[in-house]
Amino acid sequence: MSDRTAPAFLGRGAVDTGGATHPRTVVIVWHALALPKNGWTGVDAARPLTARGIRQAKAFAGVVVRDLPVRRVLTSPALRCEQTVASLAVDRALPLRRCAVLGVEGSAENLLDLLASDEAEDSVLCTHGERIRDLLRAWQARGWPGWPSADGRTRKGDGWLLRGHPPLGVTVEYLATPEQRGQDR
Repeated sequence: MSDRTAPAFLGRGAVDTGGATHPRTVVIVWHALALPKNGWTGVDAARPLTARGIRQAKAFAGVVVRDLPVRRVLTSPALRCEQTVASLAVDRALPLRRCAVLGVEGSAENLLDLLASDEAEDSVLCTHGERIRDLLRAWQARGWPGWPSADGRTRKGDGWLLRGHPPLGVTVEYLATPEQRGQDR
């Protein structure tokens, strides 16, 4: 499932799950395919997923994060982000929590702070491509170890799995929805 990994330091951030432990996990997903901006006449935040985007979202919930612990689902307030993680929230009986930090206008610094917080532990965060690109730049600017030296390109509907605790070190894996595995990002 993954094609990009990095060295790990998982000393802090391990979670006790009744005898078994797993490293702290956070999944950051770029919303699935939405209607194009240039063909949409409404408010951008109300732009919905396409039929393909809805399939991507279901695949993400049912296949990509199937075996991961998820205690929270946080999303940008944009409809396309909410729709991307709605199936996951329903499947796990979790509320969808809107989070302005994940929105188009959110800041990378605030997103980094969220990733390092307890609130992000075992969470799926749905955001926008701009936020993911900015996140990678801010991660590198802070000198945090763990993110691959790649450029952070991500396809819509795909995400990144972070295991560990951000300032201390993480392993990072690219999570592709089944229809996109093997395709160039």
